Amino acid sequence: MSSIRRALDTYVERVEHVLLVLGFVFLGTYAYQVLAEPPAAIYEVLDVVGLVIYLVFAFDLVLRVVHSGKKLTTISGFLDFLKHNWLSIAAVALPAFRTLRVFGVLLVIRGLAPFFRTRASRVGLIVGVSLPLTLFTAAIAVLESERGLPGSNINSFGDAIWWSIASVTTVGYGDKFPLTPDGRFVASILMVVGIGLFSALTALLAAWVLGERRLELESERQENE
Repeated sequence: MSSIRRALDTYVERVEHVLLVLGFVFLGTYAYQVLAEPPAAIYEVLDVVGLVIYLVFAFDLVLRVVHSGKKLTTISGFLDFLKHNWLSIAAVALPAFRTLRVFGVLLVIRGLAPFFRTRASRVGLIVGVSLPLTLFTAAIAVLESERGLPGSNINSFGDAIWWSIASVTTVGYGDKFPLTPDGRFVASILMVVGIGLFSALTALLAAWVLGERRLELESERQENE
């Protein structure tokens, strides 16, 4: 049992880079399917690639449950597991349904999150990674749902990314909007995610500024003494 435990410890410590690469591949295959509209044979191969990557993330989550062991039998242990692995759970649970492939972006964010541990780096994760990836993925998803339909006003990636930016900022000019249930679902998720990202960014920046100010006051107090 101890050898298995050591193997799991080693796995958890070293797997992050692999999961990050796989997350980008998953998102890349999805984007290629929508933007390039490849022949059916290639499309099906990419579907298989996406499925295999998804199963790797699902297996990773299973191993993390096993790694937690008896900790999950207590409420505090279970809550601690959720605290540290909620992104892994969401990344596996949501993209399981084809309509929810937009949540494949979580596979990338989940892979990146362990490398952003400080408050400053988390600001960078939101501004430099999470927000652009969310805009891009939402644009791909809504384009897949709307393109070519009668009366659709989102028929190119340019239309989709414009709609995505207008929606996440809650500006909503009204010139581009989804008509299908899937497109409206993506729009609803994007608006909620946008509010959440900007709220998190505001909270992180406020905590950062207050922390810096506290350090300055402490330094001044020590100098006066």
